[in-house]
Amino acid sequence: MKSLREIPYVDLVFNLVHKEIRTRYFGAALGFAWSLGSPLINTLTYWVVFTWIFPNKNPNFALYLVTGNLHWMLFTQISSNSCELLTGAGGLIKKIRFPRVLIIASGLLTTFTFWLSAFAIYMVLYPLLGGTFSMAWWTYPLVLLPYLIFICGVAMFLSIGHVLFRDLKHIVDVVLPLLFWLTPIVWHVDLIHSDKMFLLNFNPLLPFIQSFSQIFVYGEIPALHMWVKIYVIAFASLAVGGYLFRSKVNKLVEIL
Repeated sequence: MKSLREIPYVDLVFNLVHKEIRTRYFGAALGFAWSLGSPLINTLTYWVVFTWIFPNKNPNFALYLVTGNLHWMLFTQISSNSCELLTGAGGLIKKIRFPRVLIIASGLLTTFTFWLSAFAIYMVLYPLLGGTFSMAWWTYPLVLLPYLIFICGVAMFLSIGHVLFRDLKHIVDVVLPLLFWLTPIVWHVDLIHSDKMFLLNFNPLLPFIQSFSQIFVYGEIPALHMWVKIYVIAFASLAVGGYLFRSKVNKLVEIL
């Protein structure tokens, strides 16, 4: 059985991830520990504001908000960063021949590493926010995995798109805040009228964020139709993003 180091290009991916993490906190006394600061302060702020200052009718609103926001962060950070993954690695791509998809993989792994620190903070503060352990937790990896597949497809699509159209990153940064309010993070789907809900169902993030809330806030296993939605969206995203990436990436090396 091969060790991890014997897998082709694993050293390249590891070095790219390590370089990005080291560069981000170069010279900082606390180094990687700073990545814990923002999620810790944000989570405590939501808890204080929606528990003590503006208490919500929903006793789990702070947990609902933090759960949705935590998983939204993963999507928005990767989407925004992925626009510049290929253009930022243009020098390396022109010098060395290797599967270009490894640039996307290293970018996703870097952001996912930072996100795991936020998830660790979430787990520590979960009881404080009003959360309790339930058997539904065991289904979490089965929702997180298609969510990562969906984001991977989006990242490949945006990385190629930004090479062809350099304004794309600015458009993404403008659209993401709008998408935030179209996703059930601050509001609950039960509060939306059915005719408006029909339009919101076109938001591909909705079934993922709703499933995360069901698991962590309400201790419920997502319904069957939700499982079908998240897996169809995940693999459709991967198919579209993967096809565009594979068909275009080698033709675009000269304009990186």
